[in-house]
Amino acid sequence: MIEANSAEPSPASPPKGDWRWFLLETLAITAIFALYVSTLGPEVNEPHYLCKAKHYWDPDWLKGDFFLSAPGAHYTFYWTLGWLTLFLPLPVVAWIGRLISWLALAAAWRRLSYLLIPHRWCSIATAAMWLAALHYGHLAGEWVIGGVEGKTFAYPFVVLALSLAIQNRWNPAWVSLGIASAFHILVGGWSVVALGVAWLLVGRKSASLFSMLTGLMGGGLIALLGLVPALLLTAGLPADMQSEAHQLYVFYRLPHHLVVHRMDLLRQYCFAAITAGWAIFAWTTRGNRDMKLINAFTLGSLLIAVCGVAIDQICCYWLGNFDLGAKLLRFYWFRLSDVAVPIGLSLSVGLRLFVVSEEERRSLARYASVTIVLLVTSIALGLRIEERLTSSMPPADDKASVSNYAEWQAMCRWIHENTPPNTTFLTPLNQGSFKWSAERCEVVTHKDVPQEALSLLGWKERRWRTNRYERLSTDQIRMLSRDYDIDYVVVDTNARPDFAGWDFPRVYPVDENSDSPYEIFRVR
Repeated sequence: MIEANSAEPSPASPPKGDWRWFLLETLAITAIFALYVSTLGPEVNEPHYLCKAKHYWDPDWLKGDFFLSAPGAHYTFYWTLGWLTLFLPLPVVAWIGRLISWLALAAAWRRLSYLLIPHRWCSIATAAMWLAALHYGHLAGEWVIGGVEGKTFAYPFVVLALSLAIQNRWNPAWVSLGIASAFHILVGGWSVVALGVAWLLVGRKSASLFSMLTGLMGGGLIALLGLVPALLLTAGLPADMQSEAHQLYVFYRLPHHLVVHRMDLLRQYCFAAITAGWAIFAWTTRGNRDMKLINAFTLGSLLIAVCGVAIDQICCYWLGNFDLGAKLLRFYWFRLSDVAVPIGLSLSVGLRLFVVSEEERRSLARYASVTIVLLVTSIALGLRIEERLTSSMPPADDKASVSNYAEWQAMCRWIHENTPPNTTFLTPLNQGSFKWSAERCEVVTHKDVPQEALSLLGWKERRWRTNRYERLSTDQIRMLSRDYDIDYVVVDTNARPDFAGWDFPRVYPVDENSDSPYEIFRVR
């Protein structure tokens, strides 16, 4: 067990480090983030968010696209980064957003880690441990480092709020979480709840509720930028349609994020393992007040997750009330614990290894422990980095089951150069990068699900009517074209080897001898 050591500086007031060391460590952590992603992109969610942002600023861009025309919820993200799409290509905007969010998160992490462990280089080690634990130990698929979207700007403010709370600067901490909520209402909102638990358990002796009213009200007003658009997503819709939309969202589209009994069993074991590891190290570092606050925040995130488990079991099993279950489970009860438990684990381990007495510092056991932890972390991240560096395609296409990346890109380039800008394409449902690469409208994809309830029901209808469209007859395709203004249809013959063709003219591939698996038919 670690007790307070008079020989060590107080973690709440570490010696002021040279700004050059702060910059150097921040850049080193950012480099780890960049290696972890290790791809030119697009990442899985980047076409989803950045195409939406571009359409927000230029409504004439892909004007007829169903998903882009649906109301959104991340307007702070659109206002912050989206305007760049007016002047720069989407991949360039993605890289700008990535670098800004990575630098912000790295700086916030270095600040937090240094407050707890005031030794140079240690923040790099704790950041690597956090990233490895998050990658291999998540339950519900939450991630922090990856493509740019709303939550990648929200999490730096969550980490910043933790460091401000450690310094008993509670008012700025609540404001910081208000900014996080403006970028992503659920990331910031659940963080407010978890930090509230930390204040109740650890911080209330140093700050009264009355003294925090300014920060709470200021943060709450800023959070309205994220809360109001989210509330409008279901406004004015009849109760039965809201219920159908909620169940569709929770139990059909996103159960791997929202419904614990539908989550992968291996993921449950991994999360249980890192939670047990956190509990052990949280106990051994319980004598440190600042670490106790971080661990109380982690505990708060787990209490939120426990509420999600209870809702799942009570509504889905005991009551059989899936309507109520969907209404409640759509709030991502497991999102914050996926991130907070690795935060608590990495910082607890770092504190246990690096903040020790002079006698412990020279012990062989400590050297062995530091070596083992750093070696395991390096191997874990190394495997991930090696996997990404050797991947034959970026994540957005890999995860979306694009059968031939090179030919897919060639087809998208041909479409961009040879078809009118606002034509609409019926495309394979499981791909996610057509708008990004071809810059043309789509009827529907599995990935691009609207968040607004009425549009979500429209997505369901389109999804159902176009499922396995390669098996439809010429007349059925013509009917879809009439209903959804379809100009062209794309077929992946690798995915559908039984495709028999239609009576429409084939416009791609132009070369009759081409072995491209992608064919394009002009419907009208």
